[in-house]
Amino acid sequence: MKRAPTKTAPRIPRETTPAPGKLPLGRKIIYGLGDWGGSATSTIFIFFFSFFLSDIARLPLQLSGLVLLVGGIWDAVNDPLIGVLADRVRTRWGRRRPFFLFDALPLAVTFTMLWWVPQWGDLGRAAWFALAYVLFDTCFTLMTVPYGALTAELTEDYDERTDLTGWRMALNLLGGLMAAFFVPVIVGAFTRQATGYFVAAAGFGLLAMVPYLMLFFTTKERFTATAPPRESLVTSFVATLKNRAFRYTAAIYLLSWVTVNLVASLLQYYVTWWVRIPDELEFVLVVVQGAAIACIPLVVLLSGRLGKRGAYIVSAGWWAAVMLGLAIIPGTARTFAYVLAGLAGFGVAGAQVIPWSMVPDVIEADEMNSGRRREGAYYGVVAFFQKSGTAFMLAIVQWVLALTGYRPGEAQPASALLAIRLMIGVAPAVLLGASMIVAWKSPLGKREHEAMRAELEKRRAV
Repeated sequence: MKRAPTKTAPRIPRETTPAPGKLPLGRKIIYGLGDWGGSATSTIFIFFFSFFLSDIARLPLQLSGLVLLVGGIWDAVNDPLIGVLADRVRTRWGRRRPFFLFDALPLAVTFTMLWWVPQWGDLGRAAWFALAYVLFDTCFTLMTVPYGALTAELTEDYDERTDLTGWRMALNLLGGLMAAFFVPVIVGAFTRQATGYFVAAAGFGLLAMVPYLMLFFTTKERFTATAPPRESLVTSFVATLKNRAFRYTAAIYLLSWVTVNLVASLLQYYVTWWVRIPDELEFVLVVVQGAAIACIPLVVLLSGRLGKRGAYIVSAGWWAAVMLGLAIIPGTARTFAYVLAGLAGFGVAGAQVIPWSMVPDVIEADEMNSGRRREGAYYGVVAFFQKSGTAFMLAIVQWVLALTGYRPGEAQPASALLAIRLMIGVAPAVLLGASMIVAWKSPLGKREHEAMRAELEKRRAV
């Protein structure tokens, strides 16, 4: 890669601390713990909220789909807004850390609000759930976008970012595993299921505060003294989309995380009505999450040997085959359902680790061209694509169930059972196949990123 002439090369901001090579293990663990709270709340939301609306709150499917769509659209819209905000914030604590301190309690309160069922009639309850969703998601985004942006600041090393993301996702999945297991246990301890969900949400909401407060008191930022980008939201959004490498990465992220959320939202329906083991839901979830945690070192190892693109293609292809298996097994094959749940762990680990570790790499590509660092903007935009896609997907799930005759709390007709199997098996395989094609054509690999880093180091030294 040729170095641009000094007189025309964009000015690169100097770092406030030396660029680290290998991160200490303790720093990786503390950073990873920061995702525990977000994982616990998001896991509970994704795995249980759709089923909670339809079968516990008994909201008509058309209205529950509308709630998910309204909340999901806001979920997508606020990400780039907060991403730009996170890049502009300047305090004595840094650009990212203030969010961890001031947003911890609101996050816990608004998450608990989601699981209270008012007796206001269908429209009143739909309005409440939509409002609670919007408030919770605002607090959630205020926390997770600045948190994600830290990945690009902690290290610029291509492989170290994968390792750091591996630690993050291992602890993320551990938080999700605990939530997935204990929520059904807590709910089962109450005669009224709605009360159980509310108590579980309140407990996990309070626990979610702790790791973010830990992160505030222990993390240091590298680019706290750089000049904030004075750009409008539209300008910032357009600037990210001009980055060719980012467009590919965003597409991979979109397709993989829509798949993760689609499968998660349907799993309770599948376990309850197809394999008919609703009392074993927590064990199925533990198998999936536990297998994913166990497979993270393998994904990191593959990434080091095959590159992120190769590791993603292998893990996504594996997961697509497993999901097709879920679509074709008979309802009596309960043991085989557990086997497939375990086999899915490798694909889930790949979807969790690789796309997240790709996002920081495109930030250096932008810095090469513009001389600016827009970490918050990039994480906000990539979340916008992922969440808008997920919102429409989850709403469509509810509407498809309604069209195929789904009956909350009752035995399901063959049409609804077929829809559940196709949506949890065939649809993910199609999405993952598309993501594999995008990954294969992605222009930014390890060699290209290392060349960019070398050039940036020269520019920063000027």
